[in-house]
Amino acid sequence: MFQLTSKFLINNYDKIANYYDSLSRLVFGKSQLNAQINQLKNIKKNSSILIVGGGTGWILEEIGKRHPSGLKITYVEISAKMLALSKDRDYGANSVLFIHSSIEDFNLGDHFNIILTPFLLTQKRKVVEKTFFKGDV
Repeated sequence: MFQLTSKFLINNYDKIANYYDSLSRLVFGKSQLNAQINQLKNIKKNSSILIVGGGTGWILEEIGKRHPSGLKITYVEISAKMLALSKDRDYGANSVLFIHSSIEDFNLGDHFNIILTPFLLTQKRKVVEKTFFKGDV
């Protein structure tokens, strides 16, 4: 059975980082974009947000349009090239902490009001529970 590893993900996302958004739109049209934007209505003022696997960071611009300031965003991305693209986005005056890490290696010490995981959670339920809830489910 084929299993995705962090090294596999890093290498592949780094290779396609500059084309990722275009490829995504080609495959999914606007359905992926609209589905993710639709979830942003749940963000309230002064929220603490965790974004895991946010890719090129286009979602940061959409968040910034709705909340130009007051948000504390932690942005965890496994691909260095995707992270670099994310840092160049206009996210308003929101506080964004960019972290280059896999989510499995990231310490979830903070509390978050919202967790966004676009296309990340394709793993089995036990892996998700272990990573995000540390046995508190």
